[in-house]
Amino acid sequence: MKKNHKKNFPVIFLLASICVTGCGQQSIPPVETQAATTVLSETAITPTLIPAQPTEVESNPTISGPSYTSVSGVFQINLPQGWNCSESGSFQVNCESPSADALLQARITSTGYELTDESLAAFAHAELVHRYGEVKEYTEIERAETPARVINRATWRRNGEYWEGVDAFTRKGRGVFHLTFANLQTQSENYADMYSTISESVKVYPEKLTREALYPFRRTVSARDAFFEIEVPTSWGSYLDINSVKKTVVEGYMSPDQRASVQIAVYRQSISLDKDAKGFNTREIMFELYGYDLKNSDDRALPDGRERLTWYAAGKDINGITDFDAYRNALYLLTITWEPSTASIYLPVLEEIQLSFNRD
Repeated sequence: MKKNHKKNFPVIFLLASICVTGCGQQSIPPVETQAATTVLSETAITPTLIPAQPTEVESNPTISGPSYTSVSGVFQINLPQGWNCSESGSFQVNCESPSADALLQARITSTGYELTDESLAAFAHAELVHRYGEVKEYTEIERAETPARVINRATWRRNGEYWEGVDAFTRKGRGVFHLTFANLQTQSENYADMYSTISESVKVYPEKLTREALYPFRRTVSARDAFFEIEVPTSWGSYLDINSVKKTVVEGYMSPDQRASVQIAVYRQSISLDKDAKGFNTREIMFELYGYDLKNSDDRALPDGRERLTWYAAGKDINGITDFDAYRNALYLLTITWEPSTASIYLPVLEEIQLSFNRD
């Protein structure tokens, strides 16, 4: 994403501090035990293309009377009067203006415990990459990182129209509230006051977060050569490693605090892999990635033909589960890892990622 801190950015948002109640701890407490049953597949906001003919825009957009309360009860917000609004699960609401020249999204994610400022910045960066990764001419105008808050202002082009917007990430307790405003650049002055009023109306109640809210927003990613797909949290950062293991490409996805991860490793050789070669190369790849002190505690066959290894690596002090299989001359591994002290937070999320495996 291109950054430009010198360009003068129109003053379109006057974001006040979001009102929040409750507080969290820096240490990792137990997460509430409500079972996780809902996983939301998240798609980046896509503004509707404005017709070529001029569209009449409300000259003085107003705010609705009663506050909107999310299905989960975790946040309240005043929404624009007369806009098209819809809920996406229990933790998100989306609104679009009648003339499709502006939009708003409010959502909250449980992180299991209170993130540090550094981890909050990583959370925000991953969400921004996910949301704006495919738009044209994306330019970051300003990013302000203050204690418990990250605000990002940017412009971009989509479907021939130029947009500008702000994403505000606010941490309180074990949750991150994400508020997005965006509009056509030609309508900035028209919506500025309304956006400021909406931001001031927000109230967040992090004590109402349950396990269901743990990283519920997911995106689908494909293993190299499309061997399979999985769903990972939109707020987990990604990386590509082509150097650590010979003939192997590793794609990784890490939690904002880097204490849990998902890795996809694809190894290729010139000839087909037999059973012995599959086992040998799997062990070598795992040793290179996680340490030669890695020890298996369980080895079993899965119903779909893959094999699963459960292990612990003392040097890195991480637990892991690796599912692997071979196809012709390629070997692929899907691995989840977590620090032992974070199992209550991350293992449920990682197990959901494992269950999302799909190679149809």
